[in-house]
Amino acid sequence: KNLVKKAIEMFNEIAENAEDYTKFWEQFSKNLKLGVHEDSQNRNKLAELMRYKSSKSGEDHTSLKDYVSRMKEDQKDIYYVTGDGRAAAERSPVLERPKALDYEVLFLTEPLDELMIQSLDSYDGKSLTDAAKGDLDLPVDEETKAKKEEATKDLEEVCDWLKSALTGKVTKVEVSTRLTDSPAALVQGAYGMSPTMQRYMKAQAVASGQEDMLNANMNQATMELNPDHPITRQLRTMVESSPDADATKNFGSLIYDTAALAEIGRAHV
Repeated sequence: KNLVKKAIEMFNEIAENAEDYTKFWEQFSKNLKLGVHEDSQNRNKLAELMRYKSSKSGEDHTSLKDYVSRMKEDQKDIYYVTGDGRAAAERSPVLERPKALDYEVLFLTEPLDELMIQSLDSYDGKSLTDAAKGDLDLPVDEETKAKKEEATKDLEEVCDWLKSALTGKVTKVEVSTRLTDSPAALVQGAYGMSPTMQRYMKAQAVASGQEDMLNANMNQATMELNPDHPITRQLRTMVESSPDADATKNFGSLIYDTAALAEIGRAHV
């Protein structure tokens, strides 16, 4: 216990110099993240030593403490997105709404990051929240709420049609408030695995000969539609006029494939 205590004190001393700590982080970040995951007694102390690239950090890393100091007044949670590298994480369509709100988003680029986050759960009273999970609690004004309710009724037939057409690929299709530019996005359930973690788990399953068991338990995603996008409006027209036509089915599949590619892109650069 004394060795661990002294080690953490030394790490904090190194962290007082940003340049020195960057070098230290490059060499020992995996060890510190593993410490957060495994050492519940020192988890909060080790959380202070975490560093991540973010949507506002540029080429530098940011600490959770500095992130919290920059949070917007109406921001409740610390948001992050996973991806196999920063470039892949930045491409995720689920960032569109947080960016529009000028919320900073952390980029978690290693499978170990997700294990660490699941153990840490919160920092300074703020929940660590995956921006790609369903039911994201982002501020929505009354006008946007009313607009979503209207869009949900308006696109009910389209959502039901897509869910049926994409059986085995998605568990639900619904109207989104998180998308501003993309026509659709795939999001995971509250306890679902991200594409990066799924890829990691699959690799482990293949190595141990349990791939079939893993594939049977892989979580399916929820598909969210942008009600304001021209592609969504086009699909609605096609579903209303000719729901059984091959062209309509192919168009619906294309929307799904495009959203799936964006998710795969987070796990493969």
